[in-house]
Amino acid sequence: MWQALYDLVLDHHERRLAQIAALGITPGDLKALARLVPGEPASMRTLAERWRCDASTATWLVDRLEKRGFVARGAHATDRRVKSVVLTAQGEQARLELLNQLYDPPTAFEHLSKSDVAALRRIISRLAGRPAQHS
Repeated sequence: MWQALYDLVLDHHERRLAQIAALGITPGDLKALARLVPGEPASMRTLAERWRCDASTATWLVDRLEKRGFVARGAHATDRRVKSVVLTAQGEQARLELLNQLYDPPTAFEHLSKSDVAALRRIISRLAGRPAQHS
């Protein structure tokens, strides 16, 4: 059962990554954008921890995002030696569009009844240890 669910998610994710790649966005770019919080500047150290990578990889990712106009570097609010990174308006829009694409469910879900979807939502919420969401 787990293998079938994992295969479904992985297949869907790989198709989404191919669509995103057509826009010039790499999986690393996507992961970085998804984990940036709009309106919340973060230090390079914080980003490296959040992205689970080393400092040089975080710098490389920020460089890529900055060239696309998605982020801007600036001085940290309390320590001028530290660089802060924040999403630009263009970056916030790109992030939103990419997450909407990524979270668009597989077409296989269209074949489920409303009660099947509700049951699946309850099961996933229970597995994740959180209350069921209603949407």
